[in-house]
Amino acid sequence: MPAKGRATATNATAQGREDILNARAISTLGAGVVSAMSAVGAAVIKKNKPALGKNADWFWHMFAKCEARAARIAEQAARDPEACGDATFIEVYAAQLPKLMTAALESHEKALKAK
Repeated sequence: MPAKGRATATNATAQGREDILNARAISTLGAGVVSAMSAVGAAVIKKNKPALGKNADWFWHMFAKCEARAARIAEQAARDPEACGDATFIEVYAAQLPKLMTAALESHEKALKAK
């Protein structure tokens, strides 16, 4: 893991927000990690294109929240003494983002049906 470390949110206000993955946090990640995050994000967006077409504003808001949460979970996993830094970060992020987005979409659909 790089000496400068990772930071998905740098202050209490940012940590309280679920939809923030700031530029400073991204700058602490290696180029390979950012590239992998982009590829995972693109795959999740492509998989959920129908939902994006139905309500784009909600979709992008929820995607940002899920992306930031997946990054926080991955950051915690990468800090484990047994972890392999960037490789662990990418692996956990790639596993979490699709799960989080699927759960958000399912909850949204249930809420719409309940109305």
